[in-house]
Amino acid sequence: MQIRLKTYLHFMSLWRSLRDSIPPHRDDAPAASPFLIYIAVVLVFLLAILGADAHRGELESFGLLGSDYPIPAAFLSP
Repeated sequence: MQIRLKTYLHFMSLWRSLRDSIPPHRDDAPAASPFLIYIAVVLVFLLAILGADAHRGELESFGLLGSDYPIPAAFLSP
């Protein structure tokens, strides 16, 4: 129990130091464009698809990619 208390106190100390280093939110700060957020999400999604496709062999060896419904070869990379 003593270790958990020390861990908790250490975590709270780190949290407070990080919270103090972040500047307060300003209302006049420019907000991100919704279109920019949409583009970023789409790019991350495409990057995840390409990463899974590039490491398909490793994922199949772990049993994470095997399925009963094969993907047509036209949609796979060479």
